[in-house]
Amino acid sequence: SSGINAEWPLRPGSVHPSGVLALSVSRDKTLKTWSLITGKPVHTVNLQTIPDSVIWNTDGSSYAILSDKEILVFQPHSGKPVRNYSSPKRIVACKFLSPTLLVYGGECKDITAVEIETNSVQTLTGHVSRVKSLDFVRSDVKDHYLLISVASDGDIKIWALSQDSHELIGGTTLNNNRPVCMCVYTGEKKYVKQMTTPAPTLKHQVVKKPKKRIKRKVLFANIHAIRGGKSITRKLKHKKRNRIIPLALEH
Repeated sequence: SSGINAEWPLRPGSVHPSGVLALSVSRDKTLKTWSLITGKPVHTVNLQTIPDSVIWNTDGSSYAILSDKEILVFQPHSGKPVRNYSSPKRIVACKFLSPTLLVYGGECKDITAVEIETNSVQTLTGHVSRVKSLDFVRSDVKDHYLLISVASDGDIKIWALSQDSHELIGGTTLNNNRPVCMCVYTGEKKYVKQMTTPAPTLKHQVVKKPKKRIKRKVLFANIHAIRGGKSITRKLKHKKRNRIIPLALEH
């Protein structure tokens, strides 16, 4: 694709909730904004550090760039980060659960939940190995979420999480597996119905071209007749385009 530097590998990117724009980062210290309509980059920003990934929040009002032990939160069209979070060890995964609730984890084994407006911090303790991936499902209760985390030893945990509280409510273990990523499927009925319904058969449609209407000009011809030595002028109308029909003279 146009605009990609082939010398540097691309890192995980993120699509804007509107579905029109996308962000991508590369180890050449650049952040690119892409138009998903044209498939071309529309803006490039030089970064100070080597990025690992980028992610939009849930309403597209801000995005976070993960770089080793640091997470920088930006707002569109702002050159400087509005928030900065760090960890003593490498951060592997981060996720926005809402426009202002950010969770991240990695080699520290604990998961950190931050409310970026109030800067309140929660620490979720339970994993004994590095956290590899995070995902979530919205709860039926407003501003409550089910956070799912997976560690490199195959341990999966489910957390009930809100802006000011959390609780470990379940989980399982993948034996003889070493997960590297995870995605949660909610099983929405509308999505399943749409995917299982066969596509309708399309019939070949013949498009008839409309007939062009020709504007015809009304031409006048002066016909001179000679009768009894007098000259008589007559007017004759006809609808033949650019053509005058010759008439016989009267004697």
